[in-house]
Amino acid sequence: MPNFEITKLLTQSNITKKVFLPTQILKHIPIPQGTHFVDLQVKNSMEQVWTLRLYTRPTGQYPTPVFTVGWLEFVRAKHLQVGDKLIFSGPQVRASEGELQMQYRIQVTRTIDLQGQPISAD
Repeated sequence: MPNFEITKLLTQSNITKKVFLPTQILKHIPIPQGTHFVDLQVKNSMEQVWTLRLYTRPTGQYPTPVFTVGWLEFVRAKHLQVGDKLIFSGPQVRASEGELQMQYRIQVTRTIDLQGQPISAD
């Protein structure tokens, strides 16, 4: 599985319900056959681990991946707001046994004004 990174500006629906992700993300995240979700262990920039459920529709033409269980806890804990930028990535890292594995990361940045200049803060 190659590295990936997606970005998304958060909407009102994203911070009150769930967040939809691009369908292409499913190329990088295996969902066990016979199920429609996988619980991911995701690290934020402070190395805190969050469990987020990536769910896909069981029927229909498009699977429509979405973070459900765990997402609103993350939103509340991080005080996310409309317009914040979500960065979800999966760099490959070497495990202690030497094999490559995906390490899921989540970061949210907010543009703030510092002395008249916009900067991104995590």
